[in-house]
Amino acid sequence: MSDSPRFTVLGKAISFLLVIGLVALGAFMLMRGGAGTSTPEAGPAAEGGDPEISEVKVEVPRLSPPAAFNYKDNIVPIEISEYAGYAGLIAANGGLEPSENSLFFKNHGFKVKLTVSEAESWSPLNEGKIAGSVTTVDVLAAYGRQLHAVVPAQIGFSRGADGLIVKTDIKRINQLKGQTIAAAQFTEVDFFIRYLAQEAGLPINTLGSLDATPHPERLNLIYVEDGFAAGDLFASDLKSGKNRLAGAVTWEPKVSEVVDGSGGKAHVLTTNRNLLIVADVLILHRGFAEQNPKVVEGLVQGLLEGNRMVRDRPDQHLDVIARAFKWTRDDAKSELANVHLSNLPENRAFFSGAIDAAGSFGGIY
Repeated sequence: MSDSPRFTVLGKAISFLLVIGLVALGAFMLMRGGAGTSTPEAGPAAEGGDPEISEVKVEVPRLSPPAAFNYKDNIVPIEISEYAGYAGLIAANGGLEPSENSLFFKNHGFKVKLTVSEAESWSPLNEGKIAGSVTTVDVLAAYGRQLHAVVPAQIGFSRGADGLIVKTDIKRINQLKGQTIAAAQFTEVDFFIRYLAQEAGLPINTLGSLDATPHPERLNLIYVEDGFAAGDLFASDLKSGKNRLAGAVTWEPKVSEVVDGSGGKAHVLTTNRNLLIVADVLILHRGFAEQNPKVVEGLVQGLLEGNRMVRDRPDQHLDVIARAFKWTRDDAKSELANVHLSNLPENRAFFSGAIDAAGSFGGIY
């Protein structure tokens, strides 16, 4: 790329400013939710193999203290989740495994190992067990300065991948007053449902158990481990006929899986397709990034080039994306329709706070 991104130094300053600004947003979100929160207690494991109900936390979990990352064998280990928004990384790497055929090695002399995991690996990142991970910006707001990381690049936006699934008789957000929705605390789906509730003027109440009495004037949230588990819990509730949940907020491919398997009992009430509010970023272990600025620059350039490859010629990369996530080729094509992979101008606009200037709605892809 002739127009090389300069995030190796700029990223450190931008990451600090971004996190500081988002910490205030995270605190605001927690206070908004806590105003109507029931007394936190550990929820029992759901019967019949259902996902276990998570304890409602009144503060962000403490992360492990920072430790050094041991960069060895010229391999950068990065964790990603099962999400088409990370297709650019996979395309640039030629798959998940370290390879001399990857753009990272050909252009910058290092290899990348991608691991698919749904775990919230912020403590392992701090501890130096991995060099990097991917996440949504709301995570930076939630964990703030205790996350020992820098943010050198914005990967893309979710454009419909996050969705609110509800019973078919629910047609509007306001109908969720007094109802209970399954979500995952301190994740993008928690942020998404709180955003929707705020826009609808619905206060939030959190429940520690499916047996707890929902607040009649609030939207009630019950938490499980992650977004996939939220979808599974709602699907199980629909199947059992217990009618404890009105819906769940989760992400693709779980959104489609639950709706398709509901036998017409559930539908997608809304997604974030027209809302640029869920942005994915690359985060790197701070010590590793500071000690290896050339590697960071190579990661950013490789990521943006991989994004361009998938945007410009998606059919040429469907097979490698599908293999990485154990999808079919058609699945990969469908999932890519739910994301917007960012380019360099959008990165610059994102970090400057002027994302509209990047042309997200004007066709700069």
